[in-house]
Amino acid sequence: MKNGAVNGAVIVFKKELMRFFSDKRLLFTTVIMPGLLIYIIYTLMGRSMGAMMDNSTSEYRTAVVNAPESIIMMLKENNFDVEKISIKDADDAKQRVKDEDLALYVVFPEDFETAIVNFDPSDPARDVPDVEIYYNSANINSAQGYSAVLSILDETEKAVSNVFNVNSSGEGYDLATEQEAAGAMLAMILPMLLITMMFSSCTSIAPESIAGEKERGTIATLLITPVPRAHIILGKVGALSIMALLGGLSSFLGTLLSLPALMQTMGEEMTDISSPVYKAPDYIMLLALIMATVILFITLISIISTFAKNVKESGTLVMPLMLVVMMMSVMSMFGNGDGSSIGVCFIPIYNTVQSMAAIFSFHATALNITITVVMDLVYSLIGIAWLTVLFDDERIMYTS
Repeated sequence: MKNGAVNGAVIVFKKELMRFFSDKRLLFTTVIMPGLLIYIIYTLMGRSMGAMMDNSTSEYRTAVVNAPESIIMMLKENNFDVEKISIKDADDAKQRVKDEDLALYVVFPEDFETAIVNFDPSDPARDVPDVEIYYNSANINSAQGYSAVLSILDETEKAVSNVFNVNSSGEGYDLATEQEAAGAMLAMILPMLLITMMFSSCTSIAPESIAGEKERGTIATLLITPVPRAHIILGKVGALSIMALLGGLSSFLGTLLSLPALMQTMGEEMTDISSPVYKAPDYIMLLALIMATVILFITLISIISTFAKNVKESGTLVMPLMLVVMMMSVMSMFGNGDGSSIGVCFIPIYNTVQSMAAIFSFHATALNITITVVMDLVYSLIGIAWLTVLFDDERIMYTS
């Protein structure tokens, strides 16, 4: 009887896998699409950031009126293509800025340089020189040029009325390495998308296995077989976990393949193939987190699906859990990877988010990752035990 029960669990396991692999649409949405979407999104994100950086080094065509030679020289040193015009051409210059033929149109008051040198802030009758900068915020080049001009004028003002300096040498004050700065940025965006894709992948397969069978009435036939219900659960959760693990592996590969595109905007140090940013242990820890988390997701969604009468109702009941997962995943954007705290490792879902952020920001420790993975598996086992209790409840399993 014991061997028969085990064989029954294996039969359930094979049946679920057969249902999954025979459904090409389900196979695509669960295994191929998560990694593909992550790769596409991150690659496009990296290229967009690269395009923005390239654009930031482009020339700013600027028309100026009454600009002192010292200011013009500073503008040219900062990649400005300066064109001197008369104030009578103001309307034409403004139109050119609107038409994106010019990035900026800047009007200085007459004798601007003399006015700021002789400016006396203690004089109540002082006349503060006013510089007018016309720009087009809908044009990235114009908006960036506007910020650059403000920075140049700010430096000019400091040079005229300098009371004290802050970091006057300009370099060496940021103690974070380029690698750490890039890792902090990745830690803000990667965990959120990874967790979201993993949860979506699990949601696409788990409800059909239990709520779907209840809806079709086949669960009753399965429950009256001589196979212990614990073995039925193990067969189903085991098969669902295999499917979800494939989806998790897809997400992992998508992340792995898209990292070079994200790194290409972060300096030569980040893109040097001979010195990769993340080492093998980092990828192993990330993969272990993904595998443990998808098993937990499958278990939680299976529990919720047990209370549903059909797949549609299961999707509705899963919504609160999805909101919790989304809220937890967004937490990676507020902080620099709280995975260094042992206490965080015991909070399901949140521990994965923070551990992933810690890996990407180079703050992860093997101990904390191990605790997180073990706790996720422990919570999954507790959930499977609860599923066994639910499967023994006739009022829950035979509702339709």
